[in-house]
Amino acid sequence: MREYYELYMRCFPDYPTTPENFSTLLRPELAHIVERREDGRLLGYALVHDGSIPVLCVDEAYRGRGIGSGILEDSEGYLRGQGAEKIVLGCGEHYMLQGVPEGPAVQFFEKHGYSAGWTSINMALELSEFDSDKLDIPPAPDGVGYRFAKKQDISSLLTAVEAAEAGWVNIFSDCSDPVLLAELDGTIAGFEVLSTDGGYFTAPNQLVGSVGCVGVVPHMRERGIGLEMVSHGVQWLKEQGCDVVELRYTWLESWYGKLGFKTVSRQWMGEKTL
Repeated sequence: MREYYELYMRCFPDYPTTPENFSTLLRPELAHIVERREDGRLLGYALVHDGSIPVLCVDEAYRGRGIGSGILEDSEGYLRGQGAEKIVLGCGEHYMLQGVPEGPAVQFFEKHGYSAGWTSINMALELSEFDSDKLDIPPAPDGVGYRFAKKQDISSLLTAVEAAEAGWVNIFSDCSDPVLLAELDGTIAGFEVLSTDGGYFTAPNQLVGSVGCVGVVPHMRERGIGLEMVSHGVQWLKEQGCDVVELRYTWLESWYGKLGFKTVSRQWMGEKTL
């Protein structure tokens, strides 16, 4: 699988990752692989998982020859044969890039009948100057406290997750990363996943943390709890020695911007009905 990883790295220099992340997130050994070779050299390939195409790469030296179009057509044909009614670019069970990086690739997929209703954003926050006490954000209500979840919290946590974002229940059922809770009057009002080893697309020689799956139960929203909870989580990541926090796959650009996060990349969430 090394050559698939190396071609990915050449094709997506703005999304560098490790061989381990590539293998763990994309699971190429489980994918249907459509590829093109010339004299044994890998020119391009696509990984196909169920109804998704999480990666399609073509070596830059061989572009403009219809290789990418052929790989895409064969991938779509395979999915039709599997009974798929829709194809998504990224997402699915195994993916690294949630969609298609903004740029020429978007025009390529649009030409082949794909469209997108929204754009996913990756953001980052440098922690050298971060101080949660100096943020200009509205305070949460009096009485809100923050602590990490314990084993005995799993039932009430899953209830809160289901209320806030039902599609995340399976994530929290098996989550091994720390989960920070916001509580009010003994009830979970919000939650977020934190990781001190969470970077996918960051430079080497940095300790990268991540914030993921941030949610507030519906009746507690718009009261400042979410922002304050995330600020506490980021401060904790800084105290653990992280240099930067990576935030992936969001659309809340201005909301996270209030905490100092900066947009570093965007992915077009393309899909196509077969």
